[in-house]
Amino acid sequence: MKKDLLDLITVDDSLAVPVYKQIVQSIIKGINDGLILQNDKLPSVNGVAERFSLARGSVFSAYNELRASGLVDSIPGKGYFITSLQTQHSQKIFLLFNSFSSDNESLYSSIVSHLPAGSKLDIFFHHQDEVLFENLIREKTSYYNSFVIMPQIHDNTVSVLSTLDPKQLLLLDGGYKEYKKHFSGVYQNYEKDLMSFLSHHPDLTHKYKRLFLVVADLPDFKDIIAGFKRYSKTTTIKTAIIDKVDTTAIRKGDAFIVINDQELVQLANCLMASHLLTGRDVGLLSYQETALKGAVAGGISTISPDYAAMGKSVAGMLISGDREVIENPCKVTDRQSF
Repeated sequence: MKKDLLDLITVDDSLAVPVYKQIVQSIIKGINDGLILQNDKLPSVNGVAERFSLARGSVFSAYNELRASGLVDSIPGKGYFITSLQTQHSQKIFLLFNSFSSDNESLYSSIVSHLPAGSKLDIFFHHQDEVLFENLIREKTSYYNSFVIMPQIHDNTVSVLSTLDPKQLLLLDGGYKEYKKHFSGVYQNYEKDLMSFLSHHPDLTHKYKRLFLVVADLPDFKDIIAGFKRYSKTTTIKTAIIDKVDTTAIRKGDAFIVINDQELVQLANCLMASHLLTGRDVGLLSYQETALKGAVAGGISTISPDYAAMGKSVAGMLISGDREVIENPCKVTDRQSF
């Protein structure tokens, strides 16, 4: 007689265990007991919902968790099928970055190096595209059981992220002001980082008469701009925010904090051509540490998130299951250019 997998599912409303978890546990028990085999078709969502008087969403949650664990997959129009009998599965991590860059590469390496062997981590990029950000989360995340996301700062971001299980979600890097009340994660407080560095190093800043932040007025940099504006209110040094450097107007006593690497190289070349020494005649501080900045113009000082610490903190929460808001430290590499 053909077996009815629906008979293997048990749901007890009196238990504290959520009903979708009970469905998951029932399927796993059936596999472990040899009653559910490879390629077996699971009962339909409607069938399970009707048998136990459940909302269809609870059944979808159960089946999506099984799919994220690699035990089942769905075929459009046909249903859900058992694709693996390996119930002792490792974490499957969905990692979403904003772009491919050297700093994100360092962060990725740090996360991977602190995860246990057997963890599966797949990386995606949203490139600050609102539609791509939403589509990747809605279309890809059902195959994973942990989510680490570098968020896009947008009005719709909270509603998109709220489709994921908050107990399995971690944010990282940006969004400290916007999302720390909503989601756990490892955040960089860019406003505080710059304000603290400038305020705590008067021996450096007071060497100069004018201090410029060279940055485009874009949402990605608003916290850095806010930190610079806060510092400007506390100092007697003349300060200004500019989107590009007028190399013909540079003079001794100027200092520059530069966000864009292209602008940094142009400025460094100009200083060398003018025989102005960084760290003595003119100050130069760059955002984001890279190996190349150790070679440009004799070495450029940098301020950057501590990506090694960020990766370690993310991996630690993935392993432990703890969920908290961690403010990541910044890292200053002093090459005497500021």
